[in-house]
Amino acid sequence: MRQIIKKLYIIIISLLNMIYRKKKVKSDHIVVMMTFAEDVLPIIEALNRKGYKLTVISTEQNRKYIEHIEHIVYLPAGNKQVFKHIKALSSAKVIVIDTYYLIMGGFKKKKQQTVLQTWHATGALKNFGFTDRQVDLSNNKIVQQYKKVYDATDKYIIGGEPMANCFKESFGANEKQFLRTGLPRLVPYTRLNVEQRQQELKQQYGINGKVAVYVPTYREHKQANRQIDKQKFETELPEYTLLSKLHPSIATEQQTTINLQSLMILADVIISDYSSLAIEASILKKPTIFYVYDEADYNLARGLNAFYEKIPEIYKAYSEDELMHKLQENNFAPATLFEAWHEYNAKNSLTNIINEIEKMVEK
Repeated sequence: MRQIIKKLYIIIISLLNMIYRKKKVKSDHIVVMMTFAEDVLPIIEALNRKGYKLTVISTEQNRKYIEHIEHIVYLPAGNKQVFKHIKALSSAKVIVIDTYYLIMGGFKKKKQQTVLQTWHATGALKNFGFTDRQVDLSNNKIVQQYKKVYDATDKYIIGGEPMANCFKESFGANEKQFLRTGLPRLVPYTRLNVEQRQQELKQQYGINGKVAVYVPTYREHKQANRQIDKQKFETELPEYTLLSKLHPSIATEQQTTINLQSLMILADVIISDYSSLAIEASILKKPTIFYVYDEADYNLARGLNAFYEKIPEIYKAYSEDELMHKLQENNFAPATLFEAWHEYNAKNSLTNIINEIEKMVEK
């Protein structure tokens, strides 16, 4: 049933294209489709400073991130606004996306337009796209539906060569599509005195000693992550304060409200699983322990990639007791494990991608 609904949706988008097919592309108009604010907000702010006319399509929940920016057209996400979405997309010189958007499978891109994918992760340890085991590759109709969406992207931003490999395998991307600019979302990390900022944050939140930050990835169908018993953890490891940040779809009242970027800086050690946040934390030189209690089930349902498989077993914990034992023994995966993912991530990464967008505008 879901596939039928998706197919009908793409047909509707295709029909709407006909209404706006003669709408001229405006060289100063850029549309940003925003699901993950931290990935595209730096780009939005930089383009706004340069005087581009920006349209942001996003959820009502994300409106707060752009309210302070003048001269931006905000369009609420959702099917009720799809006419406005297609109208905006039809006149955009550049379209910036940060994840999978079904609308791109039906949108007919004009020759002068460029679609730029920022993605929403620093790297990948789990399968996605065509490598995701949930995708039935034997069903040609489903494959073609996904392919239409993936083929809409012209360029991918990458921070290192491992991500290029992931995009090739997952989306069928080719070498000419990669912009080796580094990721704008990581620029603030590169400009910090990390140790100084860490101490400032610990003082701000009244934390003494070390901090362990638990940031597990999303489980399908809103399946709950296994939470770590904070009281037991801090009793067994009195030198640590445990802060947990679950995926927004299953967030609980018990978890910390500190924003993710601050948590990364606060941490002395990251506890993750198959999340790309272990790779993100490595640019801050933060070590990681992988709490992978459901590794076999997750691998069967979703799939874990070759980069995950290369993580030595010594850095993995399969139970809460084993996790705490590894922390006591300081069996952390060093940040250097993920150095290759950050080959292009630098202080000038945002400037680099803005320069690339301006080239797209000029062509």
